[in-house]
Amino acid sequence: MSARKRIFKEDILSAGIRVIQKHGAEALTVRNIAGELGCSTQPIYSEFRNLDALKAALLPYAEEKYLRFSFTNYKSFALAFLEFAQTQKELFKFLYLRKRKNGEKIIEDVNYDATVKLLSKNLEMTEKQAKDMHRWMQYYCYTQGVMLATDYRDLSLQEMGKELTELFSIMLRHYKAVKSEEELQNWLEKARNLII
Repeated sequence: MSARKRIFKEDILSAGIRVIQKHGAEALTVRNIAGELGCSTQPIYSEFRNLDALKAALLPYAEEKYLRFSFTNYKSFALAFLEFAQTQKELFKFLYLRKRKNGEKIIEDVNYDATVKLLSKNLEMTEKQAKDMHRWMQYYCYTQGVMLATDYRDLSLQEMGKELTELFSIMLRHYKAVKSEEELQNWLEKARNLII
């Protein structure tokens, strides 16, 4: 008598991600996940009461696994997000192009607190200013991510980096009330560790 294969929650979530990556979120069914695992649907229903519960668990799992970044450079956060949108199109769509429930955040950002702290400290801003500035950067990155994930745009990492630096300069002008090109260059130099 052979031992039964033990399927753990992590195995199921990982298989769910693979189904999305290969076939898109619309292919996310208990049967397809079981097929990916090479098992019956029983172990999946033992861990999750239904497909909706599994999908709800997949969202934070995917965010932690694919979107938790440990950079100290603001531009690197944005580039990693955009690269994720470009290379993990189906997973990006699952996370960001889904209908939201009432009260659910439009843009989730697992790096939010660290990013706001980074901006506030390095740019000598209040926390409110840093949050405002980061919100606009989120809007830009989310928009670009959608265009990359849906093949509306195709940018190299170098092109993405150039656009991010240009946007950062515009935002510095606004949030630091920069009045001259010289003053902008001073702030860009001061913020060098954030954008290079």
